[in-house]
Amino acid sequence: MGDRETLRLDALRSFGVLDTQADPAIDRLAGLAANLFDTPIAVVSLVDEQRLWFKARVGVEETETPRDKAFCGYAIDLGPESVMVVEDASTDPRFVDNPLVTGPPDLRFYAGATLTTKDGHNLGTLCVLDHKPRPRPDDAALERLRLLARIVVDEFELAKAHRETREKQRLLEIAETMAGVGHWRLDLSTDAITWSDAVYAIYGVDRETFDPNIDDAVAFYHPDDRERVRRHVISTIETGTGFDFQLRLIRADGALRHVASRGVCEQDDQGRPTAVFGLFQDVTDTVATIETLRRREMHYRLVTEHAGDVITRYDFSGGGSFISPAVERLLGYTVAETVGLTVPSVLHPQDRDAVMTVFDQMSRGLDHKTIQHRSRHRRGHYVWVESNLQLVRDGDGAPQEIVSVSRDISDRKALELELITARDHAREQAQRALLAEDIGGLGYWRYDLRTRHLDVSRKMFEIYGLDYVEQPEIDLFNDCLHPGDRAWTLARIAERLRTGEDDHNVPTRIVRPDGEERCVSGSSITVRGADGLPAFMMGTVCDITEDRRAQAALAENEARYRLLADNASDMIATFNPAGQICFISPACRTVLGREPEELVGRRVVDLTHPDDREHMINYYMALIRRGPSAISEPYEFRAQHKDGRWIWLEGQPKLSFDEAGALVSIQDVAREITARKAMEAALMEARAEAEAAAAVKSEFLSNMSHELRTPLTAVLGFSRLIADQPELSPATRRFVDRVANAGQALMSTINDILDFSKLEAGQVEIRSAVCDPRRVIEDALDLFACQAHEKGITLDIAGADTLPPALFIAPDRVRQVLLNLIGNAVKFTDHGGVMVEVAWRQGPKTLLISVHDTGGGVPADRLDQLFKRFSQIDGSSTRRHGGTGLGLAICKGLVEAMGGQIGVESALGRGSRFWFELPAGEVESAALASATNQAADLPVACRVLVVDDNPVNRDLVRTVLDAFGAETSEAVDGEAAVARAGAEPFDIILMDLRMPGMGGVAAARAIRQSRLNDNVPIIAFSADATEAPAGVFDGVVAKPLETRVLIHEINRALQFETVDHAA
Repeated sequence: MGDRETLRLDALRSFGVLDTQADPAIDRLAGLAANLFDTPIAVVSLVDEQRLWFKARVGVEETETPRDKAFCGYAIDLGPESVMVVEDASTDPRFVDNPLVTGPPDLRFYAGATLTTKDGHNLGTLCVLDHKPRPRPDDAALERLRLLARIVVDEFELAKAHRETREKQRLLEIAETMAGVGHWRLDLSTDAITWSDAVYAIYGVDRETFDPNIDDAVAFYHPDDRERVRRHVISTIETGTGFDFQLRLIRADGALRHVASRGVCEQDDQGRPTAVFGLFQDVTDTVATIETLRRREMHYRLVTEHAGDVITRYDFSGGGSFISPAVERLLGYTVAETVGLTVPSVLHPQDRDAVMTVFDQMSRGLDHKTIQHRSRHRRGHYVWVESNLQLVRDGDGAPQEIVSVSRDISDRKALELELITARDHAREQAQRALLAEDIGGLGYWRYDLRTRHLDVSRKMFEIYGLDYVEQPEIDLFNDCLHPGDRAWTLARIAERLRTGEDDHNVPTRIVRPDGEERCVSGSSITVRGADGLPAFMMGTVCDITEDRRAQAALAENEARYRLLADNASDMIATFNPAGQICFISPACRTVLGREPEELVGRRVVDLTHPDDREHMINYYMALIRRGPSAISEPYEFRAQHKDGRWIWLEGQPKLSFDEAGALVSIQDVAREITARKAMEAALMEARAEAEAAAAVKSEFLSNMSHELRTPLTAVLGFSRLIADQPELSPATRRFVDRVANAGQALMSTINDILDFSKLEAGQVEIRSAVCDPRRVIEDALDLFACQAHEKGITLDIAGADTLPPALFIAPDRVRQVLLNLIGNAVKFTDHGGVMVEVAWRQGPKTLLISVHDTGGGVPADRLDQLFKRFSQIDGSSTRRHGGTGLGLAICKGLVEAMGGQIGVESALGRGSRFWFELPAGEVESAALASATNQAADLPVACRVLVVDDNPVNRDLVRTVLDAFGAETSEAVDGEAAVARAGAEPFDIILMDLRMPGMGGVAAARAIRQSRLNDNVPIIAFSADATEAPAGVFDGVVAKPLETRVLIHEINRALQFETVDHAA
């Protein structure tokens, strides 16, 4: 039997007409043929391997005849839609010996038209026969016979289509049962609506008692969703498009369900809508599963976040300058092992370009970016990481580096994948329900139990990993059954054949030809024939391997997270909106001394200290009002331990809201901070004690400054006045110089102590001004000229000519540092000399000053001690040269306060070089001229009120001012000053700050309120210039008094414009 005959027989069997009951329509066609050709016999014959079977017959009793005796056996070998005519069989060599010709029924004439399918296969013939010879009919008659044969084939095709439709309807019903999907149709011409059984089941009504219509169908939806249903249907009808929505349905029994509906608009040839057809599925379980997964992810994410994030600092090429120890937990590397690693070297190749693009964007100013990527673990696998990148800028606002906070999101990615898989699976089920051939990713099959013919969809081959063939044998699939499942699976099929019961969703394992093991789920039904015996089986197969793996992975993830929660040292808890504990981790045993079972169901506020409850309630209410986007801040409260004591806890909750924005639950991670709170209280107490001690110290130093400098003001002031007398004898002048030098030495010691105290307290004041740097340096050198001359050493300056004429520096502080360095150099140099070198650098605009000496030098192992307080090289130097040991420490503090740096280079026996470098901006010479152009004399008859409780100081100031022609008045305290200022006018007032009774500040403010001298300049006259508050005084003159400074400050104040001191 050739391939052509095999295909013909397959086509014949596919119609399922052999050995079937009589069909009235076919019988009428046979009778019509006999009538048209006026023959006693007409048959519709079908030819299989061995016989000729009559589907319809006129004039014969037999139902079949052997194929080798049949005329039709020759006709079917002709081409499609052929006609074979035998005018006289007794003379035709093909039939002359045929028993049907030589004996009854004595056939002579035959005319048959082939029954040809659309694929060109001849199934048999429609033929007319006579007992006597007849001439060949004309072409018109034969065309009518051919037309009748086509009608017979059309009837076969129609019957086949009806049978396949019934089978597909059964398969569709199976698919709907498995997928929970039903279908419905709304006829727009009649408004009639039809439902499948699955739709009735979802609505919770019976087909027998409920006749659906569009209004009743919509009425089942939740009141808030009904209008949306109507809009979707109306929009579909008006636009011809489809819809896809998920809404809430209230079943007949009152149960609330979530349903998904997808619809399309059917249109006629003119594009007018005729009906709406749709799918309907109960997705309540899917919605619940997704919500459960979302809550689990939020609940357990707290555990992973609490475990600690990785903090890293990167440059823009991906090189790291810092990484926190948590990297070992994330990627398996220790901090030491990350040295040399860059971001591109550990990124997954597929993520590298995207991440580095973000780095490039941030190098050009992008401030923030959150990215997800895969990073290589030390063991070689990749870990999903979420990195929160923040741009750090330098002082000029330019991009400097990137700070990253990274965490492991592998579990979140797995959950997202599971959610996507679940969603896609549900969507595919709905789509596949439209066509029975590819339901829900299902393969279908049909097995004819009588003919052993197997029909299989292409999806079946795909599931089993087999190459597609047209006519497979059933053993092809049975051989793929897992050895462990083959016996019971085949036994189950045999049992279903015996009992006729259906099978639904039966799992079994298969082994593909490539060796891969898969898990499939099968469903089947058995259909019985008219005789009541099983005729065929049909069913579906679905690959559920990935579902099984996802379920196992989800169970494993949940177990892993629960293990983390059970072993975390911090308490992890979940509350409902009423504040009742729904879950709490076992850490509560350690923290609160209670079992989890004791706490579940109790309100959190009932365990909270009464003084903290209102704060806790307000905290949560504010957090809830901020809604789903709220980010909580840590909060502290006290909870009661089981033993009755109160312990401190720190929590940071996260709130979960549903789609409508209503609070669903609260997750919190709380840790005990009782020890930390005790430490904080102790630190606050210690800080308060330290601040009190510092205040006492500051007050003491201020008092000491006043008490020591006040008498020194008289000693130094009157010494200078005596020294200025031209008639002094040499001996007297020498005595006066000794007094002045001793007083100046004592003043230096006092200044060192007070300046160092201010440096330690951060209260030192740096006042920058325009000045001549050469003048500042030369003035400092001049003070040591006599001392250097007496010791026989040189004192020189180099580089002064290269300095700009005016710089913006703090001249008083620069002079103070120079006096200390030059004084030390002169003090410790017995031979040679001291050289001061200066240079101004244009590039960074800095002033560099170095002091060289040829003294004994400093041992290398003592250099690091020089700038420390109370430090000298040895005790003998202190006895020989004196000093407090604070000078260099003060220099260091002052230089650093001016934004510079200081250092030393020295070798024993080779002298020393002390240097310091300061920021120094160049200014125009005109600014210097303006700053130094001050009058050397006072205005004529200048009226000055001197306020000081010390009569010696008042006498000193009067003596100095008398020389300049001033009219001086005196007041012994603040009250007297206010009284004098209210009684007579003055041009300027000199006010001591520290006086018994009313002090200088209070007196100055009172004078500002007087009418007579409310705008007169008031200059503070104090041992500590920093005590003069800004906005009260117009200038400051420090004690001990210097004539030049006093006259300069008075002139400066008098040349100011009138100042409003009302504030």
